Amino acid sequence: MQSSSCIKAIGSFIRNQKKPINSEDLQNPVNTYETDFEFLKADIMQYRTQRIKHECFSVLHPWAYDLDKVDFKYIMNNDLTAKVCSTLKTQSAQVFWLTFFKSQAAISADDFFGALRELANMNKIPNHYDEHLPSYQQAAIACDFVFSLDQHSDSIQAMVQHVVDAGSRVGYNALHDQVKIYQGDFRTETIKITGIPHQLSQNPRMANFESDNELRAI
Repeated sequence: MQSSSCIKAIGSFIRNQKKPINSEDLQNPVNTYETDFEFLKADIMQYRTQRIKHECFSVLHPWAYDLDKVDFKYIMNNDLTAKVCSTLKTQSAQVFWLTFFKSQAAISADDFFGALRELANMNKIPNHYDEHLPSYQQAAIACDFVFSLDQHSDSIQAMVQHVVDAGSRVGYNALHDQVKIYQGDFRTETIKITGIPHQLSQNPRMANFESDNELRAI
């Protein structure tokens, strides 16, 4: 989160061309990246002159300020649905990427693993992320802290599927299943809606509703 905050601080000067570049606003990036104010100011002025889009900074290396490693062909706000679905071969990976990153062709390792952690929490396996943190750190290093669809699709698919498989062992996959949270007592609300007895499940799946004529027809 610290590095993401720094990226946003730097990007704000590129988003707003008229914003004065002062040392106070850049103190956090200066300390985090172990550089100096003049270095950051010179880079900001350079990319203002080149009219670089501020969205490009979402694919910056999160642990080192090295603009040479940023591929500026990844511009945001494009409809990349077809590219995502053709590059990522599994449905889980496709849903994961389109849910969290939409039209981005590349993302920082910070953002990717943040989404992976959120998926693990939604899949009711909150300890999964911490247990596999060493392997995630190695994966981040291997891809130079930027995951792209073109270069790292196999790794993306494998890591997403690993969380999906772990969640499936407890009976839940948030990428495929949706749960409606009712107000009030679940048993009472269910009987009011259907008028027939139901067996409560702590972990409901869509398979529970196979016998329902209306839901099955949707």
